[in-house]
This record gives sequence, structure tokens and C-alpha cells, in this order.
Amino acid sequence: MVKKSTQKPELEKPLPVAKLLPPDLALKAGLFEIEFRKLNEIAELLWLPNSLDAAEKNVRIARALKLYESIEPEGGLEGMLAAQMVGTHSAALECLRRAAVEGQTFAGRDQSLKHAQKLMTLYTQQLAALNKHRGKGQQKVTVEHVNVAAGGQAIVGNVETGQSGKVKRHTPPEIEHTPEVPMQNVKSKSKVDKERSK
Repeated sequence: MVKKSTQKPELEKPLPVAKLLPPDLALKAGLFEIEFRKLNEIAELLWLPNSLDAAEKNVRIARALKLYESIEPEGGLEGMLAAQMVGTHSAALECLRRAAVEGQTFAGRDQSLKHAQKLMTLYTQQLAALNKHRGKGQQKVTVEHVNVAAGGQAIVGNVETGQSGKVKRHTPPEIEHTPEVPMQNVKSKSKVDKERSK
């Protein structure tokens, strides 16, 4: 009776590049591999029909890579978002192109324009997320209630600090404070009061 082995045969694993090359070349090879993968990821986001020749495909990939680089992503999170933005932009342009095809049916054109609109909205949201991540998002402060004591001053308007640290004020013309004059206690008689007094 032959006993079967319960161990799974090990597949040969390729040696990592770092173990095959000297450290300085391994670093360069590792960077090359990362750049190559990034290029492939971006190229896979694009719609490149088979009818395009290789030169046109390369031009479209180079353009997409240039758009990616123009976003200047820093770190993995921004890199992922930048790649998504390039893909979203490319898909939106493709939908707009399809909507403009001659002889397009109204329903086909309408569908393509709706998809383009959704993609452009998504792109705007991605851009806002990138700006927010980078700390460039618009900040809004709402003041619910302000108390200013007698003799105090309140600043109304935008307050910014310049490079010198001095406060720059962009304010509307100042409103002068005038003390309140108490109203005289004047009683007016209504018609009802006049009739009662009769």
C-alpha cells in the first residue's frame, strides 16, 4: 500500500529582484518596476479600441500618464485617487465622444450624456476629496452668538494674517455705537379704551 503525501508541492517562487542584484541596481530595478506597474494601471483605465494603431494607443497612454503626473500625487492615497481621477476623466470624455457620433439615436445620445454628467460629477468630488486631503478645502466658520461688552469692539468681516504675522482686516465701514435712548412712556388710547372711559 502506497501512502500519499498530505503536503502540497511547493511551487518555485522567483527570487526577489533585490537578491539577484547589487543594492544600488536593485533599488533602481525596484523603482523601475513600480513605475512600470503605475504605467500599466493607468493604461488599463483607458478605453483603447482594437481599431487604434499602436502609435495612437501609446499617445493616449502618454497623455494619461502626463495628466496623472500633473496632479503631483504624494503618497499612496493621493496616488490611488490620482489614478481614479485620470480614469474618470477618460471615461467622461469617451461618453461625450459617443454622444457626438453622427447618426446617434436620441436615446443613445441621451444615455451617453447622462453617463458623462455622472462621471464629471464624480471627478469634481474626487478633486474636492484631494483638495480636502491636502488641506486646501474651503473652510467655513459660523458664529452663532457674539457678546460684546460695553466699550469693546467686534470685528465684522474677514480676518487674515499676512506673512509678517500682522492681522489684515477686510471690513465694511465701521458702525458707530450710539447709546440707546429710552422711549417715552406714552399711552395711546385705543377706541375701546375711549369708549370705556365715556
